Amino acid sequence: MSGTAIRVMVFEDDFLLAGTLADVLVRLGCQVGSCVGSYDEAMKAADTEQCDLAVVDLELRGMMAYPILDRLEARGIAYIMSTSTVRSDIPDRYRAAPLLSKPYTIDQLRAAIERMLATDDPLT
Repeated sequence: MSGTAIRVMVFEDDFLLAGTLADVLVRLGCQVGSCVGSYDEAMKAADTEQCDLAVVDLELRGMMAYPILDRLEARGIAYIMSTSTVRSDIPDRYRAAPLLSKPYTIDQLRAAIERMLATDDPLT
């Protein structure tokens, strides 16, 4: 990726995975802002943090993150879903967003980010 670094929020409840994801995002040229692991922290960050993109684990400590996606979308913040849930189990309204199936590769993450940056309305 090239150009100005995009600011990314990470919503991931697995501490080690969150740290690894943040490191990989930096290697991909991103600037990592908030990195939160609980549903409540994620809801607050979704309302207040400034970013260009969020990588969101769909299940944060047993809570489904769909309301977090709604808040991000309301603020015009693009998101990438990260999950072991299959796409067919995700509600229709969220299926247009990129989905990274765990475990995913750096190349898959890069492709998802590039997809989000390639359009003015990335969730359609």
